[in-house]
Amino acid sequence: MRILLSFLSFVSLFFATQLHAENWQSDHYILTSFNKIALNGTKVKKWQTPIYYQITHHIDDIALHEKIVDTHLSQLQQITGLKIRPADASHKANLTIVLTSENQFRSDIKKYFKLRDLNTIRAIAGKNIGATSISATKTGSIKQSIVIIPTDRARAYGRLLTTFAEMLTKSVGMQYQSVDVFPSIFNHRAADRYLTGLDYVMLKLLYDRRIKPGMNSQRIRQLISSIIKEKSYQHHIYGASLSVKQSGLNTLVN
Repeated sequence: MRILLSFLSFVSLFFATQLHAENWQSDHYILTSFNKIALNGTKVKKWQTPIYYQITHHIDDIALHEKIVDTHLSQLQQITGLKIRPADASHKANLTIVLTSENQFRSDIKKYFKLRDLNTIRAIAGKNIGATSISATKTGSIKQSIVIIPTDRARAYGRLLTTFAEMLTKSVGMQYQSVDVFPSIFNHRAADRYLTGLDYVMLKLLYDRRIKPGMNSQRIRQLISSIIKEKSYQHHIYGASLSVKQSGLNTLVN
């Protein structure tokens, strides 16, 4: 009986996955997914200024990790139109990327997220393979973001590249996760390891100039419903899956 129930659960999940795979390009599905991943009952948060990033290494494999970061941030720049550059003497870092170990994960969360409550720190560390914190103004403009990844833990789970992709993409305003959004790196039940066509479209929408920081879900619903009907966005939607495979972390493994 238990085997039969497991089999039925697998079949149900398989057909639900196939249905989503075929239907994610619908206007309704894109809008619903955007609300779950970018808003989740809150308001839009997005960068209005260039991003200058700094990588802090508390673990080995520095060259590899820097290549992964540079590759994914380059793809995010290409999709969003944001200017993303390494910090330098003239530009202070507003995106801090801390690459650490499992043993140091909690202490780095405490230090970089400026947290004191041990229960909160334990909850963030937990079984997570990365964490992202966003600081925004009252109007929703992101002013700083911090990404912390225990790369040895991510590697142990076989999700090193996936973790970089998810946490760095969260830093530009794609803040949430949902098992109802597929295909997406923000769905931990899915097998997607890098940005998907749906992720690409949601990023394009978030950084459309008509989408303003601080907008609520009602205003977003009205605006996106209009935007995605435009011919240019229909091209984005139907070319998205191919576009994401031609750049970013896909290029490191294919």
